[in-house]
Amino acid sequence: MSFNKFLEKTIQKSQHCNRNWDLSKSIPEDDVKTMVVSVTECSSKQNRVFYKPIFITNREIIENVHKKTVGFWGGDGHPKQPERYMTNSQTLANLLVAFVRDRDLEVEPRTDLEVEKGVIEGKTQLDEDRSLGIAAGYLTLTANMLGYDTGCCQCISDPEGMKKDLGTDEDVLLLMGIGYRDNSKSRLEHHEDDNFKFPSFKKEIKVDYIS
Repeated sequence: MSFNKFLEKTIQKSQHCNRNWDLSKSIPEDDVKTMVVSVTECSSKQNRVFYKPIFITNREIIENVHKKTVGFWGGDGHPKQPERYMTNSQTLANLLVAFVRDRDLEVEPRTDLEVEKGVIEGKTQLDEDRSLGIAAGYLTLTANMLGYDTGCCQCISDPEGMKKDLGTDEDVLLLMGIGYRDNSKSRLEHHEDDNFKFPSFKKEIKVDYIS
């Protein structure tokens, strides 16, 4: 397989959110180091800092964080889809990465325009959102290229409790589970509840070419 084909297949796989895990395995330290590079050396607005990644392998902390991700509605009347809110089991992965807010707003303005206009909060928020999206994309692709499955989560049902779990005073912006898929199950099955299957969605992005 050519590298281009490998990359295309990996990109396609990386859009899938994995919901269950084989916890009998551990991610090698070298792979974790590569993933750290992916979120600390990726691009951001003028190389500013907007987040701090926390890499978590402690099972007790992962499970406590997972309990605070209630927010997926599981009710469509089907007997296997109970009418209740579900936790997001992608967060029960072998490795959990939490992105928390960490803005370096004390940094001096870096352009003449910033000196003239100052820092506008709305623009700073846009810069943070974009930087977080770029970092999450880098990490997702890096992890999948290393052979792992991934799943992101923004459902945070107890923000203050999650901050306490992670030992931070800053807002938790995004969670990403990374690890080994449980090949005995569909990737859509909840890690703790075989009777619940998450839905799967497709998208179609239209592309224009100008030459």
